Amino acid sequence: MRAQARMAMTYLRAYEAAKPSRQNDGWHTPSTGPKTEVGTSIVALRNRSRQLVRDNAYAKRIVDVIQSNLIGDGIITQADSGSEEIDRTLQKAWDDWSGTTQCDADGITNLAGIQRMAAAAMTETGEVIIRLRYRTAAQARQLGLAVPLQLQLIEGDYLDHTRNANMADGGYIVQGVEFNKSGKRVAYWLFTNHPGDYTQISSTKLQSIRIPADQVIHLYDAKRPGQVRGVSELHAAILPLRNLQDYQNALLMKAKIEACFCVFARGMGSSNPVTGKSKSDGRGGRIETIEPGSINYIDGAEDISFANPSNSDAHVLLSKTFQLAVAIASGVTYDQLSGDLTGANYSSLRAGKIEVRRRNSQLQWTLWIPGMCQRVWQGFLHAGLLVSKWDRDDYRAEHTPPGHEMIDPAKDTAALRDQIRIGVKSWPEAVRQMGSTPRQMVEDLKKYNDVFDKESIVLDSDPRKTSRAGLSQDQAGVKGAATAD
Repeated sequence: MRAQARMAMTYLRAYEAAKPSRQNDGWHTPSTGPKTEVGTSIVALRNRSRQLVRDNAYAKRIVDVIQSNLIGDGIITQADSGSEEIDRTLQKAWDDWSGTTQCDADGITNLAGIQRMAAAAMTETGEVIIRLRYRTAAQARQLGLAVPLQLQLIEGDYLDHTRNANMADGGYIVQGVEFNKSGKRVAYWLFTNHPGDYTQISSTKLQSIRIPADQVIHLYDAKRPGQVRGVSELHAAILPLRNLQDYQNALLMKAKIEACFCVFARGMGSSNPVTGKSKSDGRGGRIETIEPGSINYIDGAEDISFANPSNSDAHVLLSKTFQLAVAIASGVTYDQLSGDLTGANYSSLRAGKIEVRRRNSQLQWTLWIPGMCQRVWQGFLHAGLLVSKWDRDDYRAEHTPPGHEMIDPAKDTAALRDQIRIGVKSWPEAVRQMGSTPRQMVEDLKKYNDVFDKESIVLDSDPRKTSRAGLSQDQAGVKGAATAD
């Protein structure tokens, strides 16, 4: 009866791909949950990804392209409390703190640099952690901080993936992340030292400590609902990258062998002919090598023959196929990965970048801005409140991702101008698209227009004084009236 039931289920399956067959024999498809799926693979994935980024040119290029497109020169934060006076106070303190090394606990870079390193680490290993390190008022004065807060960027390795437990109060810990009984994150269990940093001398055993969740920013791109830890953005590209590397190494060896163009001369009468450089292997055997351009003598009939190694151009197509697979798996375009612009034009480059930019926009607005930028802004406000720089810690701010360089500035600018003129895009939206904040743009325009007016300077770019044709507005008006007449 069980056998009949199994046969009946086989024929009742609606999808051909779900039916067992010789074609998919050995295809292992476990129904593991997201926590198990990631937990059993996270260490191997990030270690292999790091090795490729260290030693593989394409892997390094992928990380560079993704982080530079996501972060660029940094995601800009602008105070937006509704009060110009408060905004000036907040923005001045924010710029002093985020635009310098004050915000970095290591004192190396500014907030844009922290964003850049975080994006690179998340792309390479799948996750990164930023600790909010609040300082005392005395420490802030000693360090010269605008607010008593610094950010410590650490790798995901610090999060203890071996710590899993059910707690007495109904809470639980999964791969180093602690939840309460309602499923809310309440703490992270972090190692005091990097578990792989063997150069750091420590007299204590490696152990993890509990850090409250409001002091930790855990950045990762969840691929499945319920996923607790992140996986490398290269996870689907690791095998194609490895295969491409092995294939290119084989091609290099083939080219070296083909370079060994040799002549073999027979009939020299030697009882112990030498076909190249010879040496002993230490066990009575002989090891011989062939050098490019050598003439080698072999006992036998008197004739001369030439080595004729085979050659094929099929490797060009196969290499490009590997590169395309790697680009698709990692979410970049072929030209971004390889630098090959053969046959590319404005339309193909623009079309190829649309999907990449849409993906970057998704990550910026669903992960980086709410998950990092807003969290850092809230921590900044809270730190300022602690030292009475302002009386609230819930002021709003707007965040602007970096703009994209235009592929063809003349065409792209004309299209942007037309979109504004017909009302399908607002001027503030266009400014943000270029990576600037509308408020800062207005302040800059007003400031420098006043300077130009004071100095009696008229630029072609000033629409108050000149038309698009380069005429003064008075001349353009007279010419327009004459044309209408």
